[in-house]
Amino acid sequence: MPASPTNDLPFARLARREAKRLCKAARSDTLTEALPALRRLRAAGQFDKHPLSALHRQRDRVQLKHCLSAVARESGFDDWPAVLTHHGTTLPAAAMGWQLRAADLPYPNRWFSSHAEAQAWQAENGGRLVPYGAQAVVLVDVPAG
Repeated sequence: MPASPTNDLPFARLARREAKRLCKAARSDTLTEALPALRRLRAAGQFDKHPLSALHRQRDRVQLKHCLSAVARESGFDDWPAVLTHHGTTLPAAAMGWQLRAADLPYPNRWFSSHAEAQAWQAENGGRLVPYGAQAVVLVDVPAG
């Protein structure tokens, strides 16, 4: 069996896993799973000419290649091949959001409605601040890094 091109690239491996999650969610029959995933695809420039309702009816057309491209764009890359050439040790900010969605985070964690509130709390109490859209979470048991 040939080796996957993502084997030696931790970010590419993580991004591919997220793309598979996104694809599964986008194809889901459950609205609460499908609609957020389809919105992410549209925000990344995939299917942006289709109304969300039409896209939901045709969600079986969503392929892994669409999700790989969307995940690449969310991460600040132009396309999926650019992700495969990324050899940096620092993960793009989007990757932390994927990890948060995928993780079963232990408590205590502190959620804030803005990054500024989270930064102020973190400065006083420590922990690691993780942006999540317009909100932020401070992972209390994780050293700041």
